[in-house]
Amino acid sequence: MSTSGTGAFGAEGAWLRTAMHTHTTASDGELDPDAHVRHHEWAGFDVLVITDHWTLTPRPSTPHLLVIPGAELAVDPIAAGRFTEILAIGIDDIPEDPGGDRAHWGPIDNYLFKTFADLSAAAANITGQGGAAYVAHPYWSGLPPEVVLDAEGLTGIELFNSSAERENGRGDSSYIWDLALEAGRGLHAIATDDCHYPAFDIGDAWTMVRAVDRSREAVLAALRDGHTYASNGPLLIDVQRDGRALEVRCSPSRSVVFQSRWELGWGVRADDRNRQEHARILERDDRGSIVRARLDPGPDEDIPYVRIVTTDDSGRHAWTNPL
Repeated sequence: MSTSGTGAFGAEGAWLRTAMHTHTTASDGELDPDAHVRHHEWAGFDVLVITDHWTLTPRPSTPHLLVIPGAELAVDPIAAGRFTEILAIGIDDIPEDPGGDRAHWGPIDNYLFKTFADLSAAAANITGQGGAAYVAHPYWSGLPPEVVLDAEGLTGIELFNSSAERENGRGDSSYIWDLALEAGRGLHAIATDDCHYPAFDIGDAWTMVRAVDRSREAVLAALRDGHTYASNGPLLIDVQRDGRALEVRCSPSRSVVFQSRWELGWGVRADDRNRQEHARILERDDRGSIVRARLDPGPDEDIPYVRIVTTDDSGRHAWTNPL
């Protein structure tokens, strides 16, 4: 088996548990920035990005936690009150005039809300600074797919937002991600807490980043290359390739799905309710859960991409980027 062609799993470096969407008292969060850093360090994170709304909240890193500046920005609404938001990871400047319609600007909580004219303009500003740009919670925001499909310069999409999932069950934006992938848009996925409240919403979802070292430059390079996987619980230990075949090793799972374009995909379940023409279980743990599975697609299958989704007994997921 080979790690060639398996993205993050064949990349040099180590896995860093990363919080990429967080809010403090500098915008609409309820934990002050220094306590925010301490809490994430205590919770076992390796990297923290503070993304206050329209506000840079720089804080020094600690010996155990790399802190990267960021912000959550927005663009002019697609309809009354319906704003598209975007995570700006690793930026050092927020433009005084981002170019949006000033009729939508105004003070909210502890920040001044502004807008870019469109998502492409926002992404260009972010990536022009060497940062990474992710559409925030598209399902929660009710975004039509074309908002994402028509945007240029995006790094990726916030696939899972635990705050949105807790609030109204609209945290998983897999459908919009798949539509983008089917359209040939190479967007990478992240999972986040979008934390605001210190008592209960830190550590529910995160992004694992495969970086050559624990530095801002290395983390941003890994984000741009898609050397990540997203999770709200399970671990992905390894993915290897054997020609067209893929093998995944994971923490104990009740199912492993090899997801592709519409009407195409294969999965296995620990309860053996499986078709298994092309996917099969290779190894189980002592409780019968799947810890290794393999996909052997047919030679004539037209497979534009494969992304792997594992699900544990609690219904939590881990998602690879397209392989």
